[in-house]
Amino acid sequence: MMITTNSVARLAQRCGEFLGDFGQTMTPSYPASLALCILDAIYSTGSHPTAVDKVVARYIAQHGEAHGAKSLRYSIAAAGGARPWAEFEACNLKPASTRPGAVLKAEVVDDATRVMADYGIDDVGDLLEAVGEGVGNDAFYNDVSKAWRALPSQSSGITWLHLLMLAGCPQFEVDDKVVGYLAEVADSEADLTVDYVHDEIHAVARVLDTEVSAVRRIVWQASHGRILSLLKDEDLLPADGPIEGPETSSSVWEFSPEPVAGRPF
Repeated sequence: MMITTNSVARLAQRCGEFLGDFGQTMTPSYPASLALCILDAIYSTGSHPTAVDKVVARYIAQHGEAHGAKSLRYSIAAAGGARPWAEFEACNLKPASTRPGAVLKAEVVDDATRVMADYGIDDVGDLLEAVGEGVGNDAFYNDVSKAWRALPSQSSGITWLHLLMLAGCPQFEVDDKVVGYLAEVADSEADLTVDYVHDEIHAVARVLDTEVSAVRRIVWQASHGRILSLLKDEDLLPADGPIEGPETSSSVWEFSPEPVAGRPF
């Protein structure tokens, strides 16, 4: 396993872009609203981040930032069902997949709220209690996960993992997207194992003086296209070879990100 100052520096630069002045993440998360977690998770796949942000923002404008799953289900019912809710409240008629006849994402959202009701889950705390908060807990080995992945076009489990990340669950899945993202910053000799990914993330958290959970969420959301970097190629640290200059020392890399105007988070 090779964890180097150079590879940590590269990943820290990418993650630092999404951190505020006091180490807080400027990425989507909704610890006070399971409704917003569900919306963001379902709408995130196959959509530009701005489109997801707009769906969430419209819901917040009408209902605030503290709705649970039950209130989300009631809002869909009050609109006359999933289709009118999608058209007039979410203003998004995107289907859940590209297959002909695919249901709307709004219909999957409605179904997801019913899954939560079936298991007595209304808020984020209920969800975390139902799935278990331990990092070693396999996110797929619980009844709620199985019911979620049985929803239309959700069998891959990606939106389920999005949901857990948005809710603040410590579960972190090292999938192909995450490995691919780390491969962009790793040294060429690195063996991209699950342990390597976790060690890199822990090292970056120390360098940026932030929580490991914050770096995990950035890496997950960046690797899956939920957040997009505004850094230009010429601003990135070199992909190969040693990094020299004020950015590095023999043991630590110091990074002071400048705020980026116009970031929607």
